[in-house]
Amino acid sequence: MLTDKLKAELQKPFGDLCSNANCAEKLRAYSKIVTVGDITTYNVVQAGIVPDISIIDGITMREKVPDEICRAISIDAHTIYKVENPPGSISQELRNALNSSMQHVAGSEPVRIIVHGEEDLAVIPAVVEAPLGAAVVYGQPNEGMVIIAVTRERKEKAKRLMRKILKIIP
Repeated sequence: MLTDKLKAELQKPFGDLCSNANCAEKLRAYSKIVTVGDITTYNVVQAGIVPDISIIDGITMREKVPDEICRAISIDAHTIYKVENPPGSISQELRNALNSSMQHVAGSEPVRIIVHGEEDLAVIPAVVEAPLGAAVVYGQPNEGMVIIAVTRERKEKAKRLMRKILKIIP
């Protein structure tokens, strides 16, 4: 179980918060894009950008994602991983899929990771595994999207957060 202190830290935007429309323009500057969340992936796809890696779970705000959104984000992925990741955790299975996905992305074919459980904390290992200069994008509820430009500093912060989380979760 995550501590209240860690939950509060994780609720703060880890990158640059922007409106959905504004984010799309900013994303065009990145060579690799990883989206975390069904609605975030939908917003990026609706802007005409195909994420290199999309991590989805079919749930948004604890509700099933509407069918039309599911259809819209069902982009042709070269590789699809299906992983287990319980809520409030970062499973080894998810980490392995992200690591393998980054290798597939080198071949420029889209990858989809379908999570059974919850994908919320996938942002952290995505930043750890993404190449420098990539963007990891996730939704900030009721505020917009957050773009994390992957830098060495942000990778180090993500590694620290992941160590804290893995220490708490058996």
